[in-house]
Amino acid sequence: MLLLPVALQHSLIDLGDGPEPPVDMNQTSAGVASGRATPDGRPMIWKNRDRGGGEPMEFRYWDQGPIPFIGYTSNNNLLECYGGVNAAGFAVANTDGHNFDNGPHNDGRVMWDALSKCRTIDDFQALLDSADQVDVNGRYGYNYQVLDAYGGCANIEAARFGHTRFDAADAPEGFLVRANFAYTGNMNLNDGTNGIHRHNRSAILFRRAVEEGRLTPQYILQTVARDISSIDIDPYPLPLRGYFADYPYGSVPNFASICRSTTSATLVVQGVPNGGRPDDCVTWAMIGAPLGGITTPLWVRAGSVPVEYDGPAGSRLNTRIIALRNYAYNNVGAVDTWKLTNPSRTGLWDFIVPLENWMFAKTERFLASPNFSYDRLRAFQDETAQQIADSIQTWKPTYAVTEVSVSIFLPHHIMLRWGQIAPEQIGGRDNPSGYAVYRSAEPFREGMGGELIGETSQTFFEDRSAPLGGSYYRVELVF
Repeated sequence: MLLLPVALQHSLIDLGDGPEPPVDMNQTSAGVASGRATPDGRPMIWKNRDRGGGEPMEFRYWDQGPIPFIGYTSNNNLLECYGGVNAAGFAVANTDGHNFDNGPHNDGRVMWDALSKCRTIDDFQALLDSADQVDVNGRYGYNYQVLDAYGGCANIEAARFGHTRFDAADAPEGFLVRANFAYTGNMNLNDGTNGIHRHNRSAILFRRAVEEGRLTPQYILQTVARDISSIDIDPYPLPLRGYFADYPYGSVPNFASICRSTTSATLVVQGVPNGGRPDDCVTWAMIGAPLGGITTPLWVRAGSVPVEYDGPAGSRLNTRIIALRNYAYNNVGAVDTWKLTNPSRTGLWDFIVPLENWMFAKTERFLASPNFSYDRLRAFQDETAQQIADSIQTWKPTYAVTEVSVSIFLPHHIMLRWGQIAPEQIGGRDNPSGYAVYRSAEPFREGMGGELIGETSQTFFEDRSAPLGGSYYRVELVF
């Protein structure tokens, strides 16, 4: 077993900012929090899975092994799981440790085995020891985040052979975060500190929440999992009012953020205090990129997951969230923060976050109800998932903004052209009777109206008095 000096075993490494590694490696972010760090004394694990933002994913219920469990995986993958919780109150998630001397990948199978067999973190460590002996090639290195119903909550760095345990309760602030390097790994191997910004930013956000007494699943899902800051730009508060590098107004790249362009799902497992009832463990599931995702609760005790997470044709929620995630990007692959939120409150997050707040409040009322029964968990989770899926299915952007720069030459004429509007783009309404064209010296942001310069029934308009200094134009439908 690989050991660390005691000074490092229960502390976060402060590495400072540095260059980010290539973006083609799996770039998952995760963390564990002991009950000492949370307002209600319940431990948690969190994971943002990186597997391509458009890859179909689903949450499933498995009962083929000794212990039933729920977790998430790729569509129709019955033999691997990448994070979940079982009926005994044991939960696990992970990130890749790229700075280990690695063997072949096998984390999905290890976690499937763990969830179907383990009741405690000690059980999981024994499983890792046995897995070490199965294959002479060893395994790929991972950071495993684990908790159990007996007060255990830890990060276990599993090298190719052997592992090291870090208990979150022993950490100064009661939590631990990981990106894609292991503290016990070789810092000079394979970009050693892979995901340094994600590691440091996660620690900052966790620490802030602990100090303010609000490290909850809601905070992690809404603030940590959706964070789009990077080494080069902190766009907060959103929306970004200005330009970053050569990207369009208000847009930022997020390939090095916690919420990455390739983040495919998010999991928060809320465990129980020492000796608590395992049936009370909640899985807060977000099956898709956090940019367009929304969470609902799942329980193993329910004996199933809603059809919105695992249906005959995959996950309905996941399909819709992928579409919403794609909407948030502009044509150069950067996040348009004005599509997420804006002063007019017409952004995607302006719709999703209040809906999610309602869902958290509804769940809290249900669990605190004097008529609460564990036998009602399935009906509640199914109803909630259906309500959320129906709601986000109906959301449509108020408008889309595309910036185009065109040189204007004497005699100050410019021709604007746009495509025909399809009925499904405007909620199935009849075709518009025409278009109104507005002009402004500034980008059309923060509710600016601009000057109405003409109307047309065609999909083009000629501005014969375009200013030499250039203009911005907005075209509105007229019904």
